[in-house]
Amino acid sequence: MTNLLANMRKAARLSPVQWLDLLRAAIELAVANRRLGSLKVSELALSLGGPNAQSVSLNLAQSVFLSRVAFAVPRMGSRVPWRSDCLVQAMAAQRWLKSAGLPSEIFIGARNDGEDGMAAHAWLKVGAEMVTGGDISPFLQFTTVKDSDSPES
Repeated sequence: MTNLLANMRKAARLSPVQWLDLLRAAIELAVANRRLGSLKVSELALSLGGPNAQSVSLNLAQSVFLSRVAFAVPRMGSRVPWRSDCLVQAMAAQRWLKSAGLPSEIFIGARNDGEDGMAAHAWLKVGAEMVTGGDISPFLQFTTVKDSDSPES
């Protein structure tokens, strides 16, 4: 009950823009979930490939927009009733950022969990800025999936 009350207090403090961002995040998560469900493993890298986002320099408006996406997607990812794990969240945020002309990269890595085997993880970055994925320090990156508007393709 106390957790519910705490969540209700947090929700009451959200601005109308934050509520709209949460709605957009839920829509993007649904699209990403559906898109991921229709992809074959061999198609994943091809469907998400694109330009290098490592050297992105953000202006103030882009930085604020990036913060809004980084706030909304993970929060809705833990609340929607469909699969919205790290890869779905990265895909959703990448699509939303792409709509604003911001290139991004999905990174995929793993960590050794000892006797439990390996755990895979995906995260999204714009330049050096982390958008989704949280603390990635225990993960070893093994691939990068860039967004799909590559002038090189």
